[in-house]
Amino acid sequence: MSEKQAAAAPDPLAMWRDWLSQSERQWNQFLNEAMATDQFSQAMGRSMDVFLNTQKSLNEAMGRYFSALNMPTRTDVLSLGNRLDNIEQRLASIEEALAIALRGSASPAPGSSSAPAQKPARTKKPAPRA
Repeated sequence: MSEKQAAAAPDPLAMWRDWLSQSERQWNQFLNEAMATDQFSQAMGRSMDVFLNTQKSLNEAMGRYFSALNMPTRTDVLSLGNRLDNIEQRLASIEEALAIALRGSASPAPGSSSAPAQKPARTKKPAPRA
């Protein structure tokens, strides 16, 4: 009898899942229809314009504020970073050219063999031991 009661009792989680999926489908349909209208596109465009103008004004105000405090702005720091990057690249190329020049001066002159020079034959004999 307990099996029959368990089968007859509705599962509350299943009912909740069904309600959730149905609600999600309804919201999805409603919002897709709303976003497909020209009014929505115009409203989004206007809100984007407002956001960009606000951001521009804020950046200008912060630039003036940092200038008044004699602090670098974001643009100043980025410019300094680019200059530093260029200096590092030039230094690396100078180091590479110097290494190549040092390797070149350590190599033997053109036309000579790469084997070390041989010592002359020994002609003087040591004195006999007493």
